[in-house]
Amino acid sequence: MILNDRKITYAISIVSMIFLGTFFVNCSKSYATRELQETTFDVAKRSENIVVAKCMSSESKWNEEGSLIYTYLTFKVQDNVEGEGTEEDLTLRFLGGRVGDTVQTVPDMPQFSEEEEVLLFLGPKNKSGYHTLSSIENGVLRIRTDSESGEKIIITPTTGIQIYNTGTDKPIPSPRSSGVSLEDFTYSLKRAIDK
Repeated sequence: MILNDRKITYAISIVSMIFLGTFFVNCSKSYATRELQETTFDVAKRSENIVVAKCMSSESKWNEEGSLIYTYLTFKVQDNVEGEGTEEDLTLRFLGGRVGDTVQTVPDMPQFSEEEEVLLFLGPKNKSGYHTLSSIENGVLRIRTDSESGEKIIITPTTGIQIYNTGTDKPIPSPRSSGVSLEDFTYSLKRAIDK
């Protein structure tokens, strides 16, 4: 009888571990894919400010303990698209960077080039007083200037927002594959948030 009780206890333990393992794997998959499934509109609704900005400088340095590298990015705000006004210059601080021969990388952390124009979805400032992104994966839209027309184009795919033509207020059925006009996008974003 003792042998059978041990077998039953062992079997229950195995079934419990399988159940818990499956539960935790599914939870972590759900959490990990949450950001990837967010639409641009989801991120916009959660943002405190949305700004068009140009990256002016980038500097990486060690923290006070000498254990972590942080990269400090300074942006010049060109347009406050949504939210309460933000200062003219703002700084984002990201974990990771390069100091001398030491490189610390963080998966999915956005990278910026000096003079690059971007649309930033900003969350609240962190405890250290630096602005944060509303989403690491989806909190940055890249902008380029069309060499022929001079028009600013968002080249990062956007989701969850119907794009309207600024001049006609009519929906654009399928935005061009090269991107969306910054003017049409910001107009459409404000329109969607105000609904």
